[in-house]
Amino acid sequence: MSWIAWAARKSSGKGGTGKQDRKRGLCGSAEKSPDPFFFSCEILKPRRSSRHEGNPRKCIQTLAVLVLGGLISVAEIGAAETPPARLDEKQREFFKSYCVECHNAEKQEGKLRLDDIAFEIGSIELADRWQKILNQLNAGEMPPENAKQPERGAKTEFLDALSRTLVTARQSLGDVRGKITMRRLNRREYKNTIRDLLGVDLRVNELPADGGAGTFDTVGSSLFMSSDQFEQYLALGRQALDEHFARYVVPALAPLRRMRLEGEETSARIARTMADRAKIYERYLKWTAAVDAVAQRPENAALAAKLRSEKPASPSDFYLAWQKLPGAPSPADYDFQDAAQADVQGRYVWTNLGQYFRYYLEQPGAKSGAYLTIGDTSFNPSHSFQLPGDWPAGDYVVRVRMAATENTPATRHFVEFGSLHDPLSRGVASKILSTHQITGTPDKPQLLEIPLKFFPAEGRGFFLREKGTQDSEEVGQRLVAEAKKRNGIGPEVALWIDWIEYEGPLNSNSQRAVEPVLFANTTGLSERDHARANLERFATRAFRDQTPKPEYLDKLVKLFETRQQAGDKFDIAIREPLSVVLASPRFLYLQETGGLADAKKAATNVSPSPRFPVSPSPNPSVALSPTELASRLSYFLWSAPPDETLLALARSGDLQKPDVLAAQVDRMLSQEKSREFVHGFVPQWLSIERLDFFQFNTQLYRDFDESMKAAARREVYETVAFLLRENGSARDLLKSDYVVVNGLLANFYGLDGVSGDEFRKVPLPADSPRGGLLGMSAIMAMGSNGEVSSPVERGAWVLRKLLHDPPPPAPPNVPQLTRLEGKVLTTRERILAHQEQPQCASCHRKIDPIGFGLENFNAVGKWRTEDRYEKKGVGKKEWPIDPSGSLHKGPSFKTYFELRDIIASKPDQFSRGLTEALIEYALGRPYGFTDEALATTVVQRASEKNFALREFIHGIVQSNSFQTK
Repeated sequence: MSWIAWAARKSSGKGGTGKQDRKRGLCGSAEKSPDPFFFSCEILKPRRSSRHEGNPRKCIQTLAVLVLGGLISVAEIGAAETPPARLDEKQREFFKSYCVECHNAEKQEGKLRLDDIAFEIGSIELADRWQKILNQLNAGEMPPENAKQPERGAKTEFLDALSRTLVTARQSLGDVRGKITMRRLNRREYKNTIRDLLGVDLRVNELPADGGAGTFDTVGSSLFMSSDQFEQYLALGRQALDEHFARYVVPALAPLRRMRLEGEETSARIARTMADRAKIYERYLKWTAAVDAVAQRPENAALAAKLRSEKPASPSDFYLAWQKLPGAPSPADYDFQDAAQADVQGRYVWTNLGQYFRYYLEQPGAKSGAYLTIGDTSFNPSHSFQLPGDWPAGDYVVRVRMAATENTPATRHFVEFGSLHDPLSRGVASKILSTHQITGTPDKPQLLEIPLKFFPAEGRGFFLREKGTQDSEEVGQRLVAEAKKRNGIGPEVALWIDWIEYEGPLNSNSQRAVEPVLFANTTGLSERDHARANLERFATRAFRDQTPKPEYLDKLVKLFETRQQAGDKFDIAIREPLSVVLASPRFLYLQETGGLADAKKAATNVSPSPRFPVSPSPNPSVALSPTELASRLSYFLWSAPPDETLLALARSGDLQKPDVLAAQVDRMLSQEKSREFVHGFVPQWLSIERLDFFQFNTQLYRDFDESMKAAARREVYETVAFLLRENGSARDLLKSDYVVVNGLLANFYGLDGVSGDEFRKVPLPADSPRGGLLGMSAIMAMGSNGEVSSPVERGAWVLRKLLHDPPPPAPPNVPQLTRLEGKVLTTRERILAHQEQPQCASCHRKIDPIGFGLENFNAVGKWRTEDRYEKKGVGKKEWPIDPSGSLHKGPSFKTYFELRDIIASKPDQFSRGLTEALIEYALGRPYGFTDEALATTVVQRASEKNFALREFIHGIVQSNSFQTK
């Protein structure tokens, strides 16, 4: 059975069951699989551990899979020219003194002999044995309690040396020798490729997550495929085609629609609600007055007094017991269902909101617009609206004319726009899409224009609300309680809306994202030939300028004819083979086969460039074809397929010329699409996902709400994007005299004179702790648990990401410092206790001083000079921050500013880590020892240009490693 036939059966619900496919998997032999090309190259691999973290046993699994999959040979593993992982011989004496006595040739306790163990770790088995030794030492189980014990300092040094040797061993044993596994598109790339091909934005959250532990989502060995996933690709492809045809083909253009909601309509509705509530309250008062009259009768006086005395704190409860009073009127006589409804609807709502109703309607803008209120018991906390049910998917714009009220804090002049339905939640939940600063005044309102990508399947409801007021129910309750305590009424209004207008879909001839899939049949072709021409044109575009073979097209045409015979019209029948193209290996995979002819052609067009000398290749490889190079470059910098400019240069053979290639890199980094590189690479490089590992305590940090967290995250991306755009120095990520912020972040950082939603460069005062990654709220917030800062997390992050000196993974069975329970200690006192244990000291003596130097930042990255600890039943303590310390075997510092200067003085170390990450991301495979020469060359070239950020990318793109397979 051919691939296309199998795909057609799958898309039509025929063929083998999903259960059978899952059982067989997608690693069957060519005889069992419908397409040998597809299945022989996609082996289900275990997730590979990081080069700095994880269990070395996983390296055995990874190498075994690579060998069995035919992706590398046993000879290649044996021939790997990597530096040995060797434990220094000076540690032999420690080993003899404390280990060999019980584990020698004669006495092999635990069936373990160590007197002949090699100190050079050259195999997985030996690495596994040394890891077990390290675990036993860390756990304190070796040497045993009744044996001679090593001095604390000697044990610390041995553990440190062994830990680092094992880190080196993991890297060397996991080195893939520069081989790049053919990989499929990850979720980001798939989404962007569909967008560029069809002009449609798909939601791809249902696809499996990409990337393995410690690797980028571009690493081929971590990009899995299953039969379930293939069926998802078929369905997503069909969904994208249906939307494309609806927007661009049938009809050619969807009609433009526009609708406006006037704010005064909301205020008028509130006024009507107030009048209705007043009438209900009036009925409640009449009923309770009637009950009181009955209670005052002499025969009921004693009973009434008894009922009132039972709950003196809740006088209204007296009326809930009306039935116990003989002759008392029923609440039904006053149009209430029962006493409970009368109490809630008649009394509670009015007494809680009556005054606020009056306050709202007395505001000067209530008759010409609507105010956004806050809190869980107020009204209109979200100005919501629905797109009509017949409005199609597409690009829309939401316009809002609004203003901030006078005499309210600037911190409240921010509005959130979002969807009433969060597609990632199990139930219906709101999702913030953007946050905007409101600088307009009641006299000069502001016009906001908010772009909206509308997907009907994700809900038609949207909202506007004041920032941070509805992140949780607790937040709303607190805001109302505080306002009532302050003014006796409720929260003051801060934002006013004149009107809301939404318009779309914005698809006009001048705004089309792509050309329609189908072109007009102007040559009088038969429907079959017209379909074939369209399929060939589409497949060539989908396969990134690779023309499909005639036999492949024959099968697609056959599928089209089958659908026509079943009664489908032309534009419906052709979608079936088109969806097969979007689920085929040539589309889903970045196929890089190279070829001698292409290599020779490339060689004739390549000339040396003084600016970009070609770096040496660590091993002989096959040159990528010109179109393959175009694809590798575009997916590196855009996470998307090459545009026509790149493809034209590839067809002419000019793309391989160093100066032409360099010009294209600069062109691509200057375009908006380069944001895909920033948003793909940066969060994985800097481990920004930790920002979502925990909930921040908004009771302690009220201004760090969901909008603020999103802005803090975006600051990291915008800063890197600014440096790429301006070709700024990577040094600025260590220390700079400016920040890239918007009005919201400037308000959070206390920077005056900055307003608006646009992120831009803002100069800093000389004494500012901001500037560079260490001064960013997001980076410091990641080094916390949402409530208190974590010097350990922060110190380890700096070692990993800024100093390129990652600490080994934390040992198992870390001793619990139970003796500290019940003690009131400072953060420094508590953490320094770790260093009293040798297995902890080897890492913490490097980590902790850096973390202490960052303690002036609280859990959300705001500056502080004091800290406090409080535990119920134990006590509390306040202390001034002491940021002083010394780097392990390095300089000392007294302040955060001195620590930052020390770190900023090490751009080579930082650049080395950045370069290794870029190489892994760009080449789609884990960084290995065979990349050392390339990394050294890239860092050297960048250093000659003051570490200009683009120079790192130029160096990688110009290398043989990037241009060969």
